[in-house]
Amino acid sequence: MAIAGCPGQDKRFWKATDIRESPCPHCGAGVEFWKDDARRRCPSCGRPVANPNFDMGCAKWCKFAEACLGRRLRKQDK
Repeated sequence: MAIAGCPGQDKRFWKATDIRESPCPHCGAGVEFWKDDARRRCPSCGRPVANPNFDMGCAKWCKFAEACLGRRLRKQDK
């Protein structure tokens, strides 16, 4: 969960363009991604799909990123 007041990770400040749909490379079904989703499972075939537009945003440089995102940051950064 984001730290209160962190505009970079607070979805209230995101735009409609921060959500995109990409085709699953395995079956072609649409997979919806938020800009901070590194990967998601395809709702059709269930296989993992990497987000081609993944954006860590301020978490790339912010000194509070691990406190803000915790384990989620460590999983996506690998």
